[in-house]
Amino acid sequence: MNNILLSITVPCYNEEKNIAILVAELGLVLEEYDYEIILVNDGSTDQTQQVIEFLAIESDKVKFISLSRNFGHQKAIKAGIDHAKGDCIVTMDADLQHPPQTIPEMIALWELGNKVVTAVRSVQGQGSFFKKYTSKLFYLFLSKISNQDVVGNSSDFRLFDKKIVDILRKMPEQDLYIRGLVPWIGFKQTTIKFNEGRRVYGKTKYTLKKMLLLASNGITSSGIKPLRFALSAGILFAMLAFGYGIYAVIATFLGLTVSGWSSIIASIMFLSGIQLMVLGVMGEYLGKMYMANKQRPNYIVSNTNISKKIENDNQQERRAAMF
Repeated sequence: MNNILLSITVPCYNEEKNIAILVAELGLVLEEYDYEIILVNDGSTDQTQQVIEFLAIESDKVKFISLSRNFGHQKAIKAGIDHAKGDCIVTMDADLQHPPQTIPEMIALWELGNKVVTAVRSVQGQGSFFKKYTSKLFYLFLSKISNQDVVGNSSDFRLFDKKIVDILRKMPEQDLYIRGLVPWIGFKQTTIKFNEGRRVYGKTKYTLKKMLLLASNGITSSGIKPLRFALSAGILFAMLAFGYGIYAVIATFLGLTVSGWSSIIASIMFLSGIQLMVLGVMGEYLGKMYMANKQRPNYIVSNTNISKKIENDNQQERRAAMF
């Protein structure tokens, strides 16, 4: 079934040397399909936008969205999804680590009735042992706290049916974590394995700081279980502190106390740490509520060659979802 329209959305941040290679590879793999490639420039500081505009002149299949600043990887993906008009939409990165050769296999699984096809790394290419191990632990933890089977060792290399895309467009999420939203939406989903390619130019944009921020966002966006965990931890340590207080009173009356301050200081610091952790979790949720109440858009488009009609239709859908 090659008479479908396929949309490929690619967030780009300082990928001036990789974009042309990716577009050329996509053209070879998808020559039997009717497709569009939506390149989302997420506030790049190099020549990424110039390269994108040149590619758009060379081919009418290349569309672009230039954001007013760097809004982040997840929101750049959302911008591409909002402007895509395909029967199915594939999201992938611009660093050549998501092989275009996997896309026809994803389409075949979609044609079998799957609404979401998630590509899972069979071998974690260039990642360090630390990154592989912590990533595995994170997805296990995320699955537990969200009560959803979050696919481990996955990325944002996915195929979405248009029905799922319509749902994503209507979600008024401020702190986006698409990997966590996908299992929550439901419908028939499947996975496909791929061998991660090697980045040809540049370095990964996901520094340790950004990975930690993404992990924090994923955990607190999944539900209120972290708050319940904080409450449980507070009750547990309050009970331990109460028990220790009873012991201290009894020990004093029996003359069993020993002069010294080390144990007292250690106890105070430990309990203070627990309190700060609980307050930190609560603060994270309060911050999310504060930002959500502002009702700011996920992103701002500064320039695009995509039809205004599509953009206006999507804006009407988002407004309708709010009321």
